Amino acid sequence: MKQNLIAFLIIGVILISSGLVYLVSKSDDDYTDGLNVLKTWELPPILKEVSGISHVDDTKIACIQDEDGIIFIYDLGLKQITKEIEFGPKGDYESIRIIDSTAFIMESNGNIYKVIDFKSDTRKIETYKTEFNSSNDMESLDFHSRTNTFLTIPKENNLTENGDNLIIYKLNPEDFTKRKEPFTSLSYGDSIVKVEKPKFIKRGFSASELTIHPQTGEIFLLDSKVPKLMILRSDGFPKQLYMLNPKNFQQPEGLSFDSLGKMYISNEESDFLKQNIQLVEWK
Repeated sequence: MKQNLIAFLIIGVILISSGLVYLVSKSDDDYTDGLNVLKTWELPPILKEVSGISHVDDTKIACIQDEDGIIFIYDLGLKQITKEIEFGPKGDYESIRIIDSTAFIMESNGNIYKVIDFKSDTRKIETYKTEFNSSNDMESLDFHSRTNTFLTIPKENNLTENGDNLIIYKLNPEDFTKRKEPFTSLSYGDSIVKVEKPKFIKRGFSASELTIHPQTGEIFLLDSKVPKLMILRSDGFPKQLYMLNPKNFQQPEGLSFDSLGKMYISNEESDFLKQNIQLVEWK
């Protein structure tokens, strides 16, 4: 046991050191222009591992964190949590999407919690098991009105035999079973995905969030390992890739749009920066 602990600590130090080397060795010129942080809200300690956000309205954002089955309602104007809503046991919750009065939460093992009338004391909670599991490391979920399905993308291995390709899957909204045909599939060898990365990162893109723009239907994908933002057209074809500066986006895990299409990105706590929600302008 002691040897395993020592080995774990050594590996952790190596990964952290590699990440620091990567950050220090890159100049600010290596990151994509066109993204500006307009405003930042520092979140309270309970949300230091904020893993997903979704707008309730233009002033309130529903947040989840990795460990607790609780929806935290954060008021942007008051700059504080105004309500906590329990929906499940301790777990590894990674994505939340509010649609009208229902909250949909995805766990990393593929489980989906549907919280009907989530703000009510008489809320109803339904749980669904998808075809995904912990090896897929699921961290994204959003409803795609044009196909009447939910879209999700594994952060790690997909459901093919070789586990390759960046695949966005479609899930039936009634029971969250997977549709036969995926929404889109990108190769990790595609130029928009194949970017410079630290040696300890296997893939060119590891999706930590998927969010659909309410006006354009474009699909926004976050990568928290080597911070990036990829935008796909509404048909799933790649449009643009932003390399995010970790000095501003230390670990981007959540993304949501308000009713005007303004983009908000949440970051987990890092060694240097506090957990936050940011209002981000992009060009």
